[in-house]
Amino acid sequence: MAVGLQHLTRSLPWFVLQPAEALLGSHCYSSLVWDVNWTDTACLRLGLSKGLGLGIVVFGSLLKFPQMYKIVHARSAEGISLAMYILEVVAYTISLAYAIRLRIPFSTYGENASLTVQNMIITLLIIAYSPMDSISRRTTTLCRRFGISTNAFFVALGATLMVLGSLALASEAAVPPRALQWLQGMTIPVSLASKVPQMLELHRAKATGELSILVVFAQLLGTTARVYTTLTETNDRLLFWGFALATIFNAIIAVQVCMYWNGNQQRAAQRSASRWLDTQGTPTSRRTAELPLVAPRGPTTKRD
Repeated sequence: MAVGLQHLTRSLPWFVLQPAEALLGSHCYSSLVWDVNWTDTACLRLGLSKGLGLGIVVFGSLLKFPQMYKIVHARSAEGISLAMYILEVVAYTISLAYAIRLRIPFSTYGENASLTVQNMIITLLIIAYSPMDSISRRTTTLCRRFGISTNAFFVALGATLMVLGSLALASEAAVPPRALQWLQGMTIPVSLASKVPQMLELHRAKATGELSILVVFAQLLGTTARVYTTLTETNDRLLFWGFALATIFNAIIAVQVCMYWNGNQQRAAQRSASRWLDTQGTPTSRRTAELPLVAPRGPTTKRD
């Protein structure tokens, strides 16, 4: 059987073999692919980690699209915490800059690049579809004076801050290596804190709103897989504890989603009942109390 598998693996086309060698390294490529030595535990673990990491990178590039679609389709960001996504953008951007500048293996953080951009887009969508006039009266008055909406102003402001922050983190002159390492350490509490507003929002509303359930469970699976790949391929304890604690908090949100699965239907029913009462008017007792005290006089007839 081993001979047959060797014949199969060695006859694979170059566009499969060369990326496999680059991914696994010469030693593990020869052991796992060329010799089909699946008793090599160290290389087998590395191969599993690399394959899992590559799958996460590919899957992560599409992870947040369901959430984007739900917001745009419903033209609402109800049930989604803006504070959570702002903090996630901060944490993801710092982690991405940290991984790139320290030249950590791409398979251990590759999806972070796509997720950072996706989180930025979702943050701007939440701002665009949320009421912003109540945040600052002065800002709203100024925007109306220039003929622009408050939401458009805050979207432009948010996008500008994201671009400037990303450029600063990419520059060693603006953010020295020691400062970047300190910021990476801070991403752990920031990332965990980002989950708290969403937990509170779910607990308050008892409904998922426009929060994508698919994204919630995909994030849980992704951080769980990242715990394994980080342990296998790096010795960076900051990355490990970041993913481990994020997995715990993502699991809590997933449990809340299961608890409030039917919350949207219940809220819709309550709103429908409220609109019906508004349409029908006040209850019978109040309608009776509001009748005129003196009945209108009917038509009179002349007496002969």
